[in-house]
Amino acid sequence: MYEFLDVLRQHPDVLQKVGVCGFSLYILAFTCLQTGKVCGNSALYTGLVVCAASCVLISLASAFNLAAFLIQSSYVLIGLFGLARRFVKWRSDRAAGRAQVFPSHSVTPGH
Repeated sequence: MYEFLDVLRQHPDVLQKVGVCGFSLYILAFTCLQTGKVCGNSALYTGLVVCAASCVLISLASAFNLAAFLIQSSYVLIGLFGLARRFVKWRSDRAAGRAQVFPSHSVTPGH
């Protein structure tokens, strides 16, 4: 594991680009949420936030910051928990014949 981190640290420019990608994903997710393109409870929104946090976590290999690490780790863990919970519910609904093939989570005005 430490060898992998050492290899990453040898390429700070790549790590910075990964961090900027994470920033971009955060902004994309938040913009989509605020414009009503996605619902805050949707798997898409959660997935974007988990990917964004993961990218920022990777970028911390070049310049570690404990507070940033704790925040990003929390987003990843809580997001993965939410996605797993959603998947378990979907499987349960599917087994009971209530699940849609592709559940839609459209945002309706006023919600």
